[in-house]
Order: sequence, then C-alpha cells, then structure tokens
Amino acid sequence: MRSFLAALLLLGQASDPVAAAIFTVQPGTIFYSEPKQSEQFQLKLPEVRVEVPPMRDAMGFCRFKLVYKIADRDNPELPKTAWARCVATDRFISK
Repeated sequence: MRSFLAALLLLGQASDPVAAAIFTVQPGTIFYSEPKQSEQFQLKLPEVRVEVPPMRDAMGFCRFKLVYKIADRDNPELPKTAWARCVATDRFISK
C-alpha cells in the first residue's frame, strides 16, 4: 500500500505544469508589437522582466510574457506580451 501511495505522489508531481522562470532583460533591449525589427512596431515600455520559456518563436524573435514592477502592473495600457530578440534575457530572478 505504501508503494502505491508513493507512486501516486510521484505521478501528481510529474503532471504539474512547468512553471516559467523570471529573467531580467539585457540593457537596451527593444520590444515590438510584431516579430519585426521596425520603428513602426517598437513599444515604449517601463522597466520590465520576462517569463522564460517564451510563448512563441518567429524569425529570431520570441514572444515573451511581460512582468512589470508593482507600480506598473495595474496599467491597462501596457501590453501583457511583446516580441524581442530571443537572446534578450539576462539574469535569472525567480521561478
């Protein structure tokens, strides 16, 4: 019976979705509304961190879920996701 309970616990842990890790971005990283390096799609954002792994990858750009500072989180005008070069991540912050 004990081995059955242990197996159930292991199965429960294995089925948990993988949590995203939070990373800072390299200084000077530019975010875009589309996966294109164009001023037309460039976004002006406050300091932001990103969740890794990215949501999508296209032409060297990754679509990241954005994590804002507490003061900016309730601003409905700020996008929830944005495109940046996939190499934009810098330092690991948390899981």
